[in-house]
Amino acid sequence: MPTEPVLPQAELRSRAIERIENGRLPLAISTHIDAGYGAGSTCVLCDQTISREKIEYDVIDPRTDRSLSFHLACHLEWQRECALRLK
Repeated sequence: MPTEPVLPQAELRSRAIERIENGRLPLAISTHIDAGYGAGSTCVLCDQTISREKIEYDVIDPRTDRSLSFHLACHLEWQRECALRLK
């Protein structure tokens, strides 16, 4: 099952920083993650479809209670940026 990022890591980091700063993504550490085969959702970080061959990671935005869907690499990059800022 492919796990490679859809975009280069530098681009994912740049998007994570931008989306945290503009409020599109919350500054929060995931405490509950649902995962399963992709259902065709759009990843909130890279804006690419999460295909059935990929694993989709869903977390709840604590600000709005809406579901946020990520690829693995995208979720990890967002969480890394959150962890750096919440030190």
